[in-house]
Amino acid sequence: MAEAQAPTFADVTGTIVSYTVIYVPTPEFAGEAPYGLAVIETSDGERILARLPGDDKDRLAIGANVHFDHADAHGPVFRVG
Repeated sequence: MAEAQAPTFADVTGTIVSYTVIYVPTPEFAGEAPYGLAVIETSDGERILARLPGDDKDRLAIGANVHFDHADAHGPVFRVG
């Protein structure tokens, strides 16, 4: 049986469908707070849950355009713009 591969997000863009700002994180994200957590509808119609860096928190809005920035052990990170 083939090992499942993690999805790749290179060149993925989309729009924010829903979001929240996390101010009191779980221990593994303590160094990142505050940060955004958003449901993003990608340009191909898929929906994913992704983090957005804290310096983007004032720019979060439903309908805001986002693009993939990087991935880490916790999943994809997108940026507004």
